[in-house]
Amino acid sequence: MSSVHDLIDLQAEYLAQTETYLQNEYKRLDEIRRFIEQREKQNAEELAVSYTESSINAFKTILRIKTDWELLKNDMAKSTPIEFNRGSVTKENINSALRALRRLQIVYELEVHEIANGNVSNYTFEKLDVNDCHTLAVLCYDNAEFHCAYHWFDQVNKIHKEGNSELKFDYEEFLTKYIWSSYLVGDIEKANTVINDYMQTNYLNEILTNVRYIVYNGNRVFKRNTANDTDKKFYSHSFKKLNTNGEVRSYTDTCQNWNYHLRYTCRHYYGGNRKKSLLIGPLREENVALVPNIKLYHNVLNDDEINKIKQLAKPELKKLPIDTNEDISLRKVAEFDRYSDEVFQIIHRRLALISCKSKTKVLNKFVVTNYGIHGHYLPHSEYIDNDHKINSYPNREAIVIIHLDDVPEGGFTVLPDVNVRVPSIKGSALVIYNTRNLCTPFGMLYENAQYGSCPIFYGDKWTLTAWFGS
Repeated sequence: MSSVHDLIDLQAEYLAQTETYLQNEYKRLDEIRRFIEQREKQNAEELAVSYTESSINAFKTILRIKTDWELLKNDMAKSTPIEFNRGSVTKENINSALRALRRLQIVYELEVHEIANGNVSNYTFEKLDVNDCHTLAVLCYDNAEFHCAYHWFDQVNKIHKEGNSELKFDYEEFLTKYIWSSYLVGDIEKANTVINDYMQTNYLNEILTNVRYIVYNGNRVFKRNTANDTDKKFYSHSFKKLNTNGEVRSYTDTCQNWNYHLRYTCRHYYGGNRKKSLLIGPLREENVALVPNIKLYHNVLNDDEINKIKQLAKPELKKLPIDTNEDISLRKVAEFDRYSDEVFQIIHRRLALISCKSKTKVLNKFVVTNYGIHGHYLPHSEYIDNDHKINSYPNREAIVIIHLDDVPEGGFTVLPDVNVRVPSIKGSALVIYNTRNLCTPFGMLYENAQYGSCPIFYGDKWTLTAWFGS
């Protein structure tokens, strides 16, 4: 499930199928009601005319009870079948959503209570009840992310103490996992407090007794770490493409720097030899950075062109083999060449006008990307492969990222090494030049040209990617 729209469409199908189920059930129950009314009327008539005095009538009554009422009993035992033809949400979908939520927590330093209360940044969401929080806590626990589990179990406990909550889970099992999570992250005082509070009004079962014994001995022997420490397991798993904690910190700092604004140098752009098309409708160019050379062009695509691109891409979207680890990348892509549709030929010609090198050409490849729910992409360079080695694309001098949506919150394209963060502005094109020497086709590479996409906090992000080559 890569899009909220997919989930809404799936839910709409379920609602339609459930409505059909209810209509069939009403029809079946209506037939049973008519049968009962007929038998009540018949029973009254038979009693009025001394029906039971006839042996034949008695035989007919026996047959009727044997056949009609047996059939009715079978009908009453039946239930109208209901089938949800399209695939439902899987456990992997849920785990993926959990990882995405954890990613948002870490990158934007969100508190558990903020998410649970539905009040994050400038947006208000539906609150999570005690059972929702418990589900998140158990998912973290089952994935051995005990810092995550600890904070969500703690939120469950706080909501439960407030009252007015109907628990849909086993309370003693919750306590066991809550205490164990507290112990594993080093908050042994919290573990002891939870045990002692429960013991005031309840007896400990065998499992809780064993946990209490382990916690008691652990308090005397060691403290593994503190509950406020970074969840190192999650960091190493989710950001394993980033070599150092410094890279992780740089990435998260750039993404969450809400008050950071780029200072652009703005001018109208007409291109080499004063191209007629740009004289009629000049592009607004913004110089984002000089090293590496980064430019942002506005109004490169119009709404009709953007809608056409999305229409072509939606049935073709798929995950790339290199994107199997959602902790590195969460997105779906569709690839096209300039001859796939007229709109790509138009874009191909338009991009050729904005290159800063006269001999630069637009490569014959376009990639449409939908980042979906909480989509992101860890910082990477077009010249660096999965092993951080120079790959086989030395002819790519620049990447062009055309934004097909306005993203209200999150979803920035970031270059952490130069502290650049560019928002997704519909119709704009971000050009990142990878090479140091603009005069030679195989210039030295910019080591600080690694770029990524921050997790989407609110909204949906579509991009069209193209490349300038020698």
